[in-house]
Amino acid sequence: MLSLIGVVVVIVGFALRLEPIAIIVVSAIVTAICGGIGPEEMLTIVGNNFVWNRNQVVLIILMILTGSLEKNGLKEAGANLVRKIRGLTSGMLIALYGALYEIAVIFKIPFGGYAAYVRPIMMPMTLGTIESKGKEVTEEHEEAMKTMYLKSENMGNFSGQLLFVANAGVLLIQSTLSGIGYDVDVSKIAVVQIPVAVFAFIVNGVQSVLVDRKMVKKYYPDVNKKQVQEEQR
Repeated sequence: MLSLIGVVVVIVGFALRLEPIAIIVVSAIVTAICGGIGPEEMLTIVGNNFVWNRNQVVLIILMILTGSLEKNGLKEAGANLVRKIRGLTSGMLIALYGALYEIAVIFKIPFGGYAAYVRPIMMPMTLGTIESKGKEVTEEHEEAMKTMYLKSENMGNFSGQLLFVANAGVLLIQSTLSGIGYDVDVSKIAVVQIPVAVFAFIVNGVQSVLVDRKMVKKYYPDVNKKQVQEEQR
């Protein structure tokens, strides 16, 4: 029961709006003392938990870094970059993101995801493709863009992860087939997945472009006319 005093320290500390890191450190020390844990054992526990949860720690670091960059003009820089590229649409950007995300999944390269990459970097650039034409992005169009980015991530995960032979999904398929009498090599499972991944890439790209065109035609009908006139000039 005494070890629960550490929880009380956290509650009181946050209630008094003290420094969060100091609260956690003090809480850990209090918990260790009340639980009869020595300094060496406490450091071992903290170290092991850090290693086991390093992915979450990296995510937190990325979010802090992204927030700092965003505060210092990351959104504006991204939007300005897109405005300089003629002919680029939000649908094209989303399709490109989907392709890169799927490739990253295949090679098990961390890509950040929506919170750490899409919202602070891709969304300002995507909105910039509309704002560069002198239009204010409607709420429905913006929500559609967010949905398409999340859809691209899901399709990339489902279609790309089985192309990595050491992926848990591939090993699960192999063990399941072995259990019913089919001895299949993991490389063959990955080869079978290639057409599926290519098809998913094409479908995702085409759908992203078509949905974007539908939104542009609905909310900014004169944008395409201006673009055609500029190209003719």
